[in-house]
Amino acid sequence: MAEPLSIARVVRAFALTGILSIGGGRAAFFYDALVTRRRWMRAEEFLQDFTLAQLLPGATFSNLAITLGHRLAGVGGAFGGLLAVIVPGGVILVVLAAIYLARGLTPDVATLMRGMSAAVVGLVAVTTLRMARPALVSARALAIAAVTFVAVGPLRLNTPVVIVVMTVVGLWLNRPKPAR
Repeated sequence: MAEPLSIARVVRAFALTGILSIGGGRAAFFYDALVTRRRWMRAEEFLQDFTLAQLLPGATFSNLAITLGHRLAGVGGAFGGLLAVIVPGGVILVVLAAIYLARGLTPDVATLMRGMSAAVVGLVAVTTLRMARPALVSARALAIAAVTFVAVGPLRLNTPVVIVVMTVVGLWLNRPKPAR
């Protein structure tokens, strides 16, 4: 991206993401909105911010809003992006909680939630494949991804421990070569 965007543009895009996105699928919505549709950043830039957001303590989606907002519009973009993502979701959560407390989880609502869940899983799967393409460009990267998948998935090893170990392995395997 050549020059920073206006804070208002970032806030509008992030607010839409905050309204339309669900839980862990927010990274997929961000990717679609910022990389695929608006082309405000390259996939590599998004992956850098996504990686940082996952490594930082706290909720990934808020960390991601801050890092992406900062990249796009500086400090104002970071604060505006964070508020734009949190406030709409918070309002929707309060409204839905009030409806749930008043009416309960009816069979129609349960069916609707299953349908929404399937749509989100599909979106996350497609976006994960799109994000994986620029990240998995070498045999080392593929090996790190495969070992991490097996360790966390089928072997059910402790996720934070796997992340720390694989981060160290990834850094070591990709360390700069000494000058000759």
